[in-house]
Amino acid sequence: MVAPSLAVDWVAVTVVGLTVVSAVGVALFHRRRLFALILLSAVGVGVSLLFAAFSAPDLVLTQLAVEVVSIVLLLLVLYLLPRSTPSERRPGMHVLRMGLAVTLGVAAAVLVHGMLVNPVESIAQYYVDNAVPGGGGHNVVNVILVDFRGFDTLGEITVLAVAAVGIGTLLHKFAPVLPTEDQFPRAADAHPALLRLQARVLLPLALAFSAYVMLRGHQLPGGGFVAGLITGGALVLQYMANGAEWSQRRLGGAHHRLVAAGVALATLTGVASWGFGHPFLTSTHGHWVVPVLGHVELASAMAFDLGVYTTVVGVTLQILTTLGEVTVPGSLSRHHDGWVQEGGA
Repeated sequence: MVAPSLAVDWVAVTVVGLTVVSAVGVALFHRRRLFALILLSAVGVGVSLLFAAFSAPDLVLTQLAVEVVSIVLLLLVLYLLPRSTPSERRPGMHVLRMGLAVTLGVAAAVLVHGMLVNPVESIAQYYVDNAVPGGGGHNVVNVILVDFRGFDTLGEITVLAVAAVGIGTLLHKFAPVLPTEDQFPRAADAHPALLRLQARVLLPLALAFSAYVMLRGHQLPGGGFVAGLITGGALVLQYMANGAEWSQRRLGGAHHRLVAAGVALATLTGVASWGFGHPFLTSTHGHWVVPVLGHVELASAMAFDLGVYTTVVGVTLQILTTLGEVTVPGSLSRHHDGWVQEGGA
């Protein structure tokens, strides 16, 4: 038995085509880093549009937030990279890599096509039916992330935390090769007063919006991860508007503690269920009457979501601090041959 075919959505086909072209462009123009990065952001936007076409607002919010923060951070890192990528000296490797890429692409396409045309027993309806009675939330995606499959999410933020803290520690005592001149044209004033003013005005607004997105996440599109990215984006804007030295003085250090606190909060939320005789990460929910706010429905998974938010913000601060350490003039030694420790080769 083969599943019935759906009508062709030409808008989706067009978006997929543009996304594929952008992805191929990234590979072809990888030596022109700025151009490749622009094409890479186009790939992310294309994926977001596909999520929107298939009515997945949670994924759209998350994908766009990830794209904004990651692309801006990559733009900042471009300053630290060499001006050009060394050419491949073995032409045969190009053929091998192209053949491997085509083989894997065709295999993935065949696998996806097989899954789409053959009907399978899906567990999707179980999540839809039990999101409200089991997790206390109408946003099925968020309930899955913080309740039904909370252990997966805990593992993901743990990996994110370990990677951020580990890389930050490795780079703490080293300085990269800093270019003697800029690869890209810049404005005469690197930190215009208007940009600094806008950044400071937007920071409290972004923090308030991120809190709103996190608190509504259990019932409407939102959640701790996308809220953390919104806060992270606001912090990145402060870094860009005011410079590394200004940010270093105010952001401080020891952000690994904030990252650890986020993972610990998410873990303790799961451990707390043991005290009530339930399995790890079992959540509960109920209705309370709160003064001024009135009738409110709360779930223990909100504490888990707060841990996710704290981890994401801590990781962003860790990245900004590491960038500041290697770009603040005079804070680290420089050497034209490669990476050196402070005070010597």
